[in-house]
Order: sequence, then C-alpha cells, then structure tokens
Amino acid sequence: MASILYAWEFGANLGHVGAFMPLARALRDQGHEVHWMVTQPAVVGDFLAAAGFTWLAAPAVPEVTRQGPPLTYADILLRFGYADSRALFGLVGGWREAMRLTGARLVLADHAPTALLAARTLDIPVMLFSNGFTAPPRRSPLPNMRPWSPVPEQSLGQLDGAALTSINAVLARHDCAQLQHLAELFDVAEEALVTFPELDHYPDRGPARYWGSLPSAGTGRRVVWPAAAGRRIFAYLRAESPHHEAVLAALHALGQAAAIYFPNMPPALATKYGAPHLSFLDQPADIDQMTREADLAITYASLATTTAFLLAGKPLLMLPGHLEQFLVARRVEEMGAGRLVNPEQPAGDLRGVIADLIDNPSWRTNAAAFAAKYAAFDQQAVTGNLVRRIAEMLDASTSI
Repeated sequence: MASILYAWEFGANLGHVGAFMPLARALRDQGHEVHWMVTQPAVVGDFLAAAGFTWLAAPAVPEVTRQGPPLTYADILLRFGYADSRALFGLVGGWREAMRLTGARLVLADHAPTALLAARTLDIPVMLFSNGFTAPPRRSPLPNMRPWSPVPEQSLGQLDGAALTSINAVLARHDCAQLQHLAELFDVAEEALVTFPELDHYPDRGPARYWGSLPSAGTGRRVVWPAAAGRRIFAYLRAESPHHEAVLAALHALGQAAAIYFPNMPPALATKYGAPHLSFLDQPADIDQMTREADLAITYASLATTTAFLLAGKPLLMLPGHLEQFLVARRVEEMGAGRLVNPEQPAGDLRGVIADLIDNPSWRTNAAAFAAKYAAFDQQAVTGNLVRRIAEMLDASTSI
C-alpha cells in the first residue's frame, strides 16, 4: 500500500476537507496511508482528529493587496506568493519537504497550485482533485473569471506572464524544464472534476470528464424542527456571509420554521432575532436530514451544500462571500433553481424573495429537473471509482 498526500493550500472553513473526507476514509480502508497538508489547521483540526487523521500545516504567505478583485486564477496566484520568485521558492520548498517526509507516491491536490509545482520538481504524479474552480481551462491566457466585466486580452496575458516568470525561476533552481504557458502548471496525471457540468465555475470549459459529487462526510447531528406552521427552511450562515443579518430579520418576520446553523454567531444577534419558530443550532446539521425535510436552503453557496439540495430537488437562496461561491450561485440562478443575493449590492426585500422561493413552484420545478437528471447518480460509486483510478495511478508509478 502507498503513502498519499492530500494538499489543500487556498480557501477557508471545512468545505474542501469535508468534500475529501469520504475518499480519504475509503483510501485508508484500502490500506493506504493518507497524510493531510491543510491551510487552516486550527479550523479543521477537530474534524480531522475525530476521523482519526493527523495533519501538517501548509506553507503560506499573507495575501498581498492588489487593485480590484481577482480577475483570473493567475491574479489569485499573484496575491499569494507568485509575484515574488523568492517567496515562491520558499513555499515550494515547504511542500517538497512534506512530500519527502511523508514518502508520498501520489499527491491529491485540492486548490493547491504550489503543491502542483512542488510535485513537478520531484516528478511525483498528481491527481488534481477539483470542484472546477481550482482547475482552470487550459488556455493561454487563463480566462477571465468575471465575464460580466470584460478585460482586455493583453491584461489577461500580463497576469499570466507575471506568475509564469516566478514559476519558471523556481523550476530553474530545481533544474526542471520551463513552462511555456501558465496553464501548463495544471497539466497533471489526472484531472478529477468532482462536480457536475451545470455547476462548473467555467461554463465554457469545453469537453471534460465530470465525476459527480462525493457523498457527505456525515458529521452533522439530527435536528428537531421548531413547532410552527408552514414550510421548513434550513439556513447555514457565517458572520462573513454578506447580508446575514438581513436573512435573520427576514426569517424572523416570516414566522415559518427555520433551523439555522451559524457558527460563532454573535450573542447579540441570537438575542435580537430569537423566536419560537427559529432554532439556532450549536452543531452542524445532518445534511441528509435537511435535504429530505427542508423545503428551502439558505446558504453561502458552498458547492457541497448547494449540490446536496439540488440533488434533492430543493431550491436555494445563496449569499456568496467570495468569487468561487459567487460563480456557483450564478450557475444555480441561471438554471432557475435558486436566487443569488449579490454581495456588492443592498440586500433588498429578502422576506419577499424567500416567500417567492417557497410559494412559486417554478423554483422547485427547476431544482427537481436537476434532481431528475441525476436520479440514477450514485455518490457512493464516485468514491469507489476514484479509489480504483488512484490504485491505477499508483501501479503505473511503480512500474516506471
């Protein structure tokens, strides 16, 4: 059996590690040793420990402020060390040492571009374990992630060029071949798009193999709904979610039963919006129960939760806090299965929006169409398929 390194570099909260957990358990059951390299050990430590895993902290540098929001994946890289070849060399060195210490024969990279670069210098095969956002289309320059805001091709090329200069400087210090285009960084042994084409952050990706979503990590607790007439609403909010207080005010005013998971919720908000029809949860909810019993989900547009409710045929109200979430929410809104609340605009009448999502059958009809399309989809089979593909990759690396 083999040592496998899961690499997570960019992002926050439990979304990335939670999505990977079912696969990690399956790999461990097959006798593999799964090592975790994570960017937020203080956040995910309890979650990993409860599953019996240990972890290392991923190398990181503070985000560098750049003008405006990120336009392309290259723009993201430049904010996290890729504008300075010396800084990038240090980050790559940290990843290389982790791969050496763990004896990794395969890297499963999840939003971890520097792990891709480090593995390239060590000739270790990589599976790019991606929700879509972290595996940009292989184009030069990398595409604009904000198509509603046109960007000159020259500007996109300059972003690519700045990141590519640092990457090639690091490759040169490790006596490795230079890249001709930034997109080549993502040329790996296997690209596993663990999502559905309707939810791909890049709708114009072109031909690709989609594996579908993995099952829930199954860590939530059963919820007792408040005794209230009408529909049931599940809300998963965070303090950094734009318009979270506007949502609480709307739910308070609607008077329908709502189960709300709001980690680290300010006590003042709980006091202000406390009501018999609102249940504030102190632990994550059982997502399988919520998708069965709730009529509507209100989330910050995490891909895992969004996908779970769509597969159950339930509409969503989404409050994305950053670009990756915004792009997911935009795809859901485009299919008519939910509403997006723009974080850069006033919240507006959320009570009316929530009431419409509950009462207007078109939202449920469109969500149900997605569920019907994938009614035969087996999330458990995805785990097995990935385990088999990983075994093939490990066999191939041994025979070389």
